[in-house]
Amino acid sequence: MYSLIQAISLYGEASGPAVVTPQMASGLNPFDGVIVPTYGSIYLALTLLFPFVAIRSLSSDKDSGALTLMLQTPLRPIALLASKVTLLLLALFLAELPGLFALLLWRLFGGHLYAPETLCLLLGHFLYGLLIIAISLFAATISESASTAALLALACTLGSWVLDFAAGGNSWLTRISGLSLTAALKPFEQGLIAWNVVPGIVVAVISLLALTLIWWHPGRSLSFKLSRSATVFVAGIVCFSLSHFLARSVDLTEDQRHSFPPEVSARLGLIREPLRVTVHLAPEDPRQMDFDRAVLKKLLRVLPRTEIVNQEASQSTLFKTGEDANYGLVVYEIGARRAESRSTSPEEVLPLLFTLAAVDPPASENVMNYPGYPLVVKLGSHWGAFLYALWPACSFAGWFFFSRR
Repeated sequence: MYSLIQAISLYGEASGPAVVTPQMASGLNPFDGVIVPTYGSIYLALTLLFPFVAIRSLSSDKDSGALTLMLQTPLRPIALLASKVTLLLLALFLAELPGLFALLLWRLFGGHLYAPETLCLLLGHFLYGLLIIAISLFAATISESASTAALLALACTLGSWVLDFAAGGNSWLTRISGLSLTAALKPFEQGLIAWNVVPGIVVAVISLLALTLIWWHPGRSLSFKLSRSATVFVAGIVCFSLSHFLARSVDLTEDQRHSFPPEVSARLGLIREPLRVTVHLAPEDPRQMDFDRAVLKKLLRVLPRTEIVNQEASQSTLFKTGEDANYGLVVYEIGARRAESRSTSPEEVLPLLFTLAAVDPPASENVMNYPGYPLVVKLGSHWGAFLYALWPACSFAGWFFFSRR
């Protein structure tokens, strides 16, 4: 709840000038300003705390011998595993309750919610939680103790943070950074449903649950487990690789910030030859960040075969602008045709691409005018008392009640 209060406070400070000057309101998006920051705390809870819940559900049965007894019953192992996953999904729902309550509070305060992008975020958190459950169950299965399983699960989740941090300035790490758990959640936080991400998560979850079924039976030989695990691993790699051919994505944001206007996208879709873009800008350069957000990511959504090469990604070029004459240059190649520009503005890049591809530009561009939703909320002392005292007290009372049963 602290993250919700902070997000509302910062959003209110940014909304103050927009209330006086309506022209500034278009930059105020409650999804980015309030909802995603609030759900950042839910993400931390799922990453750091929820693995212990999932691991305990299986490790306690292993330590007490209950798992061995259950495997001797007529119930099939897959049914037992399904019951474990169902209970953990209920626990996942309880972990998500504060986020749903925050959405309700935001609406009660008069805040705006756009249903498609909000549901997109909720879907991303559900898939992320399901992936955490699968990782934790597999870690508990192959470990002798709950503490070892927790270390393995946290090594996987926290290792994603290390991978994200290390991928900033090294090209080969950037290529494998897509395997990060954080990278799987990021499109949903941006209001995008990427058709290669959803099947990838599903394949990873099914593979990990299959490995859990193979390894949790104590009566199976090591050779049997290794051979079946190799089969699951190969099948998972093949399915995961095939999912990357689904390069399309759906922009569910209200302001369509990840998309060109429909007329522009239709004309760009007429480009049949692969496009190659060579950029001479450092990743930390603000021009590269603006270019990536305003042009490159949108191009990849329309033309998935576009190849983007950053010549400066593997070297420190923050202060090299005076040494390299090509720094800041962007080269566009379609077939044997080539064009160069130092502009990163879509107003100048798009006409250049249409000319290079010999495609007539659209007659008009119906650019969507996003109104923005400024809102200044003054939280009284009673709301602070409720969010900081009563809600945690209710959570503790619920835990105490169910832990004694």
